[in-house]
Amino acid sequence: MDIGRTQSDYIDAVYVDGIIGKRPKDIHKGDCGRVLVVAGSEGMTGAAVFTARAALRSGSGLVYICTPKANFPIMQILVPEAICVEWDDARAILGGEPDRSGRHVDMYDAVAVGPGMGAGSEVKEKLDTILRIYHGKVVIDADGLNQIARDRETAQLVRDFDGEIVLTPHTGEAARLLAGFEDVPHYPKKREDAVTALVRHYACIALLKGNGTLVASAGGGAKVEEDAELLIRQNTTGNPGMATAGSGDVLTGVIASLAGQGLRAMDAAAAGAFIHGMAGDEAAARLGEYSVIASDIVDHLPHALKQFTMDHGIHFV
Repeated sequence: MDIGRTQSDYIDAVYVDGIIGKRPKDIHKGDCGRVLVVAGSEGMTGAAVFTARAALRSGSGLVYICTPKANFPIMQILVPEAICVEWDDARAILGGEPDRSGRHVDMYDAVAVGPGMGAGSEVKEKLDTILRIYHGKVVIDADGLNQIARDRETAQLVRDFDGEIVLTPHTGEAARLLAGFEDVPHYPKKREDAVTALVRHYACIALLKGNGTLVASAGGGAKVEEDAELLIRQNTTGNPGMATAGSGDVLTGVIASLAGQGLRAMDAAAAGAFIHGMAGDEAAARLGEYSVIASDIVDHLPHALKQFTMDHGIHFV
């Protein structure tokens, strides 16, 4: 497979410090990003909880959770800072229209979609609708990725999307996304080749999870021109203790939060991977790798972010 020209670099503390800094004193919640989380299915709230909590802990001013109404009570207990919204209202706002009560609500600055949604028809309806009527930054994970892999129409909507898309597969999801392409007869042995193929085939920013998570894009943006040079960044944080249920949902929330606060999608994905891994490293240092769970990663996000938001640069302790 011809992967074209690539340029490689690392995601380290210096890189992240260059794009995340201390907030101005006169900032308010409306300046800190409005993030919509479309996640969860009836009776399965965990993924939505992890994604929403991670977005809030990463600095989002307002987080809206679109999940089946049956999940609202548990969401309001576990994430009381977030706002539960029904799909009809979320869809209206995504399209720039008033919600069902007639209120004109400010547009979402970023959307996270996929975690815990299952494989029902609602996944296609919601993801396809977002890709058709929204024009901002979208982070797609988990069941959203599986929908893209099994449905050509959804896959084409990803390629045609006029905003910025971040796909966040693990190896298995990446293999499904690349299956069927003539120039990728077998899943690439090199992770760099796999993440490059994702960028080229889906015109997206691709984050391939795993040891040394890779984030790739075309020249820092989302769209891929013919023979464009691709940029691949490798993360330098994280540990085996993060191989636990819900860890990827936390990462989705971090990336969506940073994107909603104004970072370019490539920077949000790269910085999000670093901060997520750093929180996992802190959790493992205190609890041991065997005992880390997703909630621990969320709980250690404040410490990770604090290193980049103090008055005098990076302060690792």
